[in-house]
Parts: sequence; structure tokens; C-alpha cells
Amino acid sequence: MKTFHSAFLISFLLLASFSSLTHGLILNGLRIGAVRVNGVLFCSLDGNLVGNSPPLSGAIVHLVCAGSQTNLGQALTNPAGAFVVLVRILDTVLFDPSTCFIRVNLPVATCSVFPPDGALTASLNLVNIVQTAILNIANFTTGPFVSSVL
Repeated sequence: MKTFHSAFLISFLLLASFSSLTHGLILNGLRIGAVRVNGVLFCSLDGNLVGNSPPLSGAIVHLVCAGSQTNLGQALTNPAGAFVVLVRILDTVLFDPSTCFIRVNLPVATCSVFPPDGALTASLNLVNIVQTAILNIANFTTGPFVSSVL
């Protein structure tokens, strides 16, 4: 009997995992297959370009959703402070632009700035949706970075 319950549970979980693909992210009436978030960080108290602040390189940025409980992706800033976070098709089910944001914990080796709360966050702004023969890609950019509680 225990084997039957285990097989039933595995079958149920397998079906549930496939059904989530049909209920993925929809933006502007289009089913989204991938999400791309672009941004740039600078070594300043708020991570934004202030005067001649240098780029913040070598920092790990996280795409966080659902009140900091779900980390959908991360990227490392390049020498210019730029980053791109890509979200896979399966993870777009968990992506909600209204509850997702970019977070970076400071300080890092290349920037000794200490924001009051230890992290900077930025909201996401939809730039466009690129339609391809295979899937639709939602391109986002970050809003201004602000000091935030982890």
C-alpha cells in the first residue's frame, strides 16, 4: 500500500510540474518564455552614478522575488559595473515584476561603501518584449538603486 501512495504522489508531482508551464508569465497578452534583466552598479552609497563614482565590478547581484524568499537568478558585475540576469523558462512561472527586484549585498572587495542596511535593491522596469520563432523574451532594466533591508 505504501508503494501505491508513493507512486501516486510522484505521479501527482510530475503532472503538477508540467502544468505550471501552461500557466507561465503573461505580459501584454504574450506568454513569456524567458526574462532578461540588465543593470549597472556604481560604487556609491546608493549604487547609482553620483559625480565620478567608479563602476562596481565583481559584485554578485540577485534577482529576488516574493518577499526575498525566491532567488531566480544571479550575475556578476563586469569591470564596467554592468550585469545581465537571465531567467529560465521554468522559473518565469515564479517571476512577477511587481514583487521581484535586484539585490546586491555590500561591501564587496572592489567597493568599500557601507549602505545603512547592508544591501541595495532596485525595482524592475519593462523595456520591451522580443518575439522570436521559439519564445518571447521580456527585457527589463533596473530602476534606481536604494538602500534596503535584507
